[in-house]
Amino acid sequence: MRLFDWANKLSRRGFLSGTAATIAAVAVSGTTILTDSKAASATEPTGLNAEQSRALRQFARDLFPHNQLENSFYEKAIAPLKDEAAKDQSTQRLLADGISQLDRLARATGGETFADTSDEETRVAVIKQIESGAFFAKVYGTTINSLYNQPEVWPKFGYEGPSSALGGYTHRGFNEIDWL
Repeated sequence: MRLFDWANKLSRRGFLSGTAATIAAVAVSGTTILTDSKAASATEPTGLNAEQSRALRQFARDLFPHNQLENSFYEKAIAPLKDEAAKDQSTQRLLADGISQLDRLARATGGETFADTSDEETRVAVIKQIESGAFFAKVYGTTINSLYNQPEVWPKFGYEGPSSALGGYTHRGFNEIDWL
C-alpha cells in the first residue's frame, strides 16, 4: 500500500479519536509510558556534589590559569565532565577518586582541601604529583576543548572568531603584515 493511499483512508474523525485515546492513556498511567527505567535513573542526581564541583573548578582553573576569566567560564568548561559523571558510574568514580586524591595530597602539604588551599604553588605541586594519572588526562582533555571552544571566551584573548563567514583572512588583513 502506498503512503498516499494510506493517508486517504485516515479520516479526521479517526485521527482525533486516536489522539484522544493516546492522551487519555498517558494521563491515566502517568509518564511511565514515555520513560524507561534507565532514562529515569539517569535524571536522578548521581554526579558530583557541590564540594567536588568546587574542587574540579579550581583544578580546571589551575590547569588553565587566566586571571581575566571569571569562574562562570570554568563552570561551563567542567559541565561536560559533570554531565558524564551523572550518566556514567565509572566516570563518576574516576572524578570522585581523583578529587579525593587531590584533597589528600593538599591536606598533607597544607592541611586544607584542594579547593580551600589558597597558595597556588602548593596546588600546582599537588597537580604535578598526579599528572601522569587517568584523572588528570580525563579532566585536561575535556576541559581544554570545552574552555577554549566557548565563543564568549574568545574576545578575552583578542580572538575575533572564525573569519570564513566574513570573507576569510584574505579580505580581512592578510596583506597588513608589517613585521615581515
